[in-house]
Amino acid sequence: MQFINKLKDGDELKCIYHVKTKSQATAKTGKEYFNVQLSDKTGIIDGKIWDTSAPGIEEFKAGDFVYVEGDVISYNNQLQAKILRLRVADKDEFNSENYFATSKYDKKDMAKELDSFIAEVKNVNYNKLLKAFFIDDKDFREKFLNHQGAKTVHHSFVSGLVEHTLSTTRLAKLMTSNYDDINLDLVITASLLHDIAKVNEIAPYPVNDYTDEGLLMGHIVLGYDMVHQKINELGGFSKIETSELLHCILSHHGSIEFGSPKLPMLMEAYIVSQADNTDAKLEIMRETIANAKVTNKMDQNGFVTNKYAGTNFRESKLKND
Repeated sequence: MQFINKLKDGDELKCIYHVKTKSQATAKTGKEYFNVQLSDKTGIIDGKIWDTSAPGIEEFKAGDFVYVEGDVISYNNQLQAKILRLRVADKDEFNSENYFATSKYDKKDMAKELDSFIAEVKNVNYNKLLKAFFIDDKDFREKFLNHQGAKTVHHSFVSGLVEHTLSTTRLAKLMTSNYDDINLDLVITASLLHDIAKVNEIAPYPVNDYTDEGLLMGHIVLGYDMVHQKINELGGFSKIETSELLHCILSHHGSIEFGSPKLPMLMEAYIVSQADNTDAKLEIMRETIANAKVTNKMDQNGFVTNKYAGTNFRESKLKND
């Protein structure tokens, strides 16, 4: 396996990769060519197919696993794959574990931490709500534990959703400990449920793209609907328990600009939104620095130039979280 993070200028490419994107473009000469992004669990490399009708280029689409032959070149200080031959790979030719990044944390350990947070919730109704999603519904639990946290921006890897959820809950709990008038049960419950609908907003790997309902409604509205429906099924919730929890979900992006239908109007909602935002931003920074080290984009002072750095953090969250 020629992992992408190990490729260098001048390498001959003979390996199977996952086609992340494929698009057609036209050169200045008027000739059409393909732009493709090839990926494995270590990264992404842009590729070009300059002769789309060459006999060595077979039909393929985004999402396929393809065997590629070509050369690795440097263009504008970026590695690029010049693809000469390409065919769709057979299923028995590759191991999918080589192609999708996975959380560095053990999934079983994260599942245990999830259960421990649920056990902390003393409010009977919130506790049974969390159990209904994460313990009683085995299919949903498995989806949640395996799902990515976003399509691209942060935690966009297998088990990224549960990693982000636990980190958000830890941060929110830590902030809550500094004040004696915060409803900790509400904070923990909202933190665990805030991104619950990402399992429906984004299709799991290898697709890793927005579903129709994800595009049309987004995970905030979908999450509100999922939690509200479950509350109605379980029964016994007071009006204030229901409205405060649903408000935390609706406001967890913190502003209208970032897609929240409501601004945080409760201290608990504000804490959840800040914890969510902090974990997302720090993960973006961590991933940016890691990618910079791999592709040698870090300057001599240790600074990184990247589209998710600085002021564009706001834009990246709005468009992709």
